[in-house]
Amino acid sequence: MSQYTKKRYNIHDVVPGMEIGETVLMENGKIALTEGVILNFSAIERLKYWGVNSVVIKEAAVAVRQEDPINLQRKHFFGQYDKAVGGIKDMFQNLRYFKEVPVQQFQVLADQIVESMVTTVGVVNSLLMTPRKQDYTFHHSVNVAVISGVLGQWLGYGYTEVKELILAGLLHDIGKAQIPLAILNKPGKLSAEEMTVMRTHSTLGYNLIKEMREIPIGVSYAVLQHHERMDGSGYPLQIKGDKIHPYARIIAVADIYDAMTSDRVYVNKTSPFSVAEMLVQEMFNKLDPSICTLFLNNVRDYFLGGIVQLSDGRRAEVIYLGQVAAARPVVRTEEGEFIDLEKRRDLGILSLEKEN
Repeated sequence: MSQYTKKRYNIHDVVPGMEIGETVLMENGKIALTEGVILNFSAIERLKYWGVNSVVIKEAAVAVRQEDPINLQRKHFFGQYDKAVGGIKDMFQNLRYFKEVPVQQFQVLADQIVESMVTTVGVVNSLLMTPRKQDYTFHHSVNVAVISGVLGQWLGYGYTEVKELILAGLLHDIGKAQIPLAILNKPGKLSAEEMTVMRTHSTLGYNLIKEMREIPIGVSYAVLQHHERMDGSGYPLQIKGDKIHPYARIIAVADIYDAMTSDRVYVNKTSPFSVAEMLVQEMFNKLDPSICTLFLNNVRDYFLGGIVQLSDGRRAEVIYLGQVAAARPVVRTEEGEFIDLEKRRDLGILSLEKEN
């Protein structure tokens, strides 16, 4: 088993990346941070603001510290991921029965767990490695929150805006807590009538939070509008173009990417290369082209060197990504053959087998 020691640090000596070893209380007795939280810059500044003078830090023993840093980072990411999914599941279930959104719990989850995941190196690959066929809605909420936060950073958004995007991602599907479980968990394709009910989730979610002063207006619009499309073909209001809030346009891209690269009860995941190809096809009519272009330009770097399975059954390594979309790269098969998939339209990529 992993061995740890605990040591009390002056608040001015703690740095981002340290792990809280004991629950931190404010002067009024309220919980500031719980054990296991990984400190980031904003959390440290909040502790100082609240008058916290010292904290207990959990430190790994020497044997653990000598473990491969990449493995340690991955273990930590998956640990935080499991906490986030578990938290979302509890909040959704409470919301289903009590009809009230636990806003403070969502904000704590966003600030203390998901924010640290957003800054993880290789986060896009890490999300692809997480199993999510069970409890899809809860995994999806966490994934969309992480991807939206990452997109916000890539877009040059400020700290506050990125935090709002993360919160919007966590909340974007809360209306599904009001959808009948028989429809939400149906192990097959929804009928037209069931799909009509399912599509009410964005309005239901908006109605739950629209009058909450703790929720920024951009977050509320993201919940309402994340299924709207730039050409007016979306729902629930069929608005188009600039009438769709920027947060909603970001959530839309994150939502589509995660949904298509996830295993669900009635459909297997699509390779990220196929999703990239679809995003290219829709980025000039349904989705915001600037957001799509930025997303594709950045995620492409995660795929270089990846091992893929081709549609003819062969395995190959991605060796060149070429155009902006990186949807049809140049690959090298195990037999040493170089194939430009942009030219070989009879071949495609079925799956990305492992991270680069």
